[in-house]
Amino acid sequence: MDASDRIPDSVLDDVGTVARSPAVAWLRRGAIGLLLVVVVVGFTGRLGVYSATAHASGGGYELDLEYPRVARPGLDVPWNLTVRKPGGFTEPVVIVVESDYFDIFESQGWTPEPSAETSDADRTYMTLDPPPGDTLSLGFDAYIQPSSQTGASGSASVHENGIDVVTVEFKTWVLP
Repeated sequence: MDASDRIPDSVLDDVGTVARSPAVAWLRRGAIGLLLVVVVVGFTGRLGVYSATAHASGGGYELDLEYPRVARPGLDVPWNLTVRKPGGFTEPVVIVVESDYFDIFESQGWTPEPSAETSDADRTYMTLDPPPGDTLSLGFDAYIQPSSQTGASGSASVHENGIDVVTVEFKTWVLP
């Protein structure tokens, strides 16, 4: 019986030679380096929530939106819309948001609660009573759903007489 016909004593007989090959060593070094980069980036806080602000004006309104630009599943995120109208609000304000955007969130609700709410296939229409003064603030208390794997883009508008008079657009990236 020559050496090629010999039955190995163990399934681990050739492990030492494969594990010591230069290709496997470089693969192991690369994996350790990648893991080290992820740990260092996580340690610096770069894998958390990053908010951004979007601004738009038109139709006698100014919109400022603080929203999550980058987020991770399970984390609380800001979504605060501020509507300004010089001279103040005399009529109820209709805010329109794209419904699909909010599918990535688990919601705790709107503050203040809309006095009326309706939706069509794509958008949600929220009617808010006119606030005193010239500033309306609408907050969305939410966190990213643990099952969300990708982000979403959306828009928020002030809707008057059947048209959007001013719109602010935004996009949220969800990281693993």
